[in-house]
Amino acid sequence: MKNAWTEKWDQRYAEEEFAYGEQPNNFLQQQLSLLKPGKILFPAEGEGRNAVFAAGLGWAVSAFDISIEG
Repeated sequence: MKNAWTEKWDQRYAEEEFAYGEQPNNFLQQQLSLLKPGKILFPAEGEGRNAVFAAGLGWAVSAFDISIEG
């Protein structure tokens, strides 16, 4: 069921350019480097840049977003 939130984010993520770039969040990079990989959840993950980064470090990632476009 579409609502204002899903429509907003679907429109944003349907654009050709990445909404937040392709690089993971700097703070996340710093914090994950201090921790031993395990399970991690990324709610509201959008296009997945942080989840992909964490998976590359060996984390068992689960991620979801309200948008089907991201």
